[in-house]
Amino acid sequence: MPKLLLVDDEALVRRSMQKTLLRKGFVVETASNCTEGLAEFEAAFKSNTPFDLALLDLNMPNFEGIPVHAAGLDLLSKLIEIDPDLTAIVLTAYDEVDTAKEAVQRGARSYFVKGREQGLVDLINEILV
Repeated sequence: MPKLLLVDDEALVRRSMQKTLLRKGFVVETASNCTEGLAEFEAAFKSNTPFDLALLDLNMPNFEGIPVHAAGLDLLSKLIEIDPDLTAIVLTAYDEVDTAKEAVQRGARSYFVKGREQGLVDLINEILV
């Protein structure tokens, strides 16, 4: 079963996505900000149980706990430093597509505009197959 890390500061969005992904057979760990996401990722990597894929929200609290536009890009960079082979998808809202494209240039495999969770499941399956 693929192991996913989902980092999103919106609790309702995070829970909804997690439930959808769990129903589809994924193992899902969650975090609500960059600091928690980095800690989860490092712990899994150090214990030789790395994540197969990371789902990172673009806008969330940064490493200082302050909500910042595109803080997810900073988290993406740190995760790729730890695991250069990481597969990541950046989660975004409609008005952030340009920033999401920048995330792909920085190493994310793709981006996904939030709203249709089945589309996210399809994208994950396409990437991991």
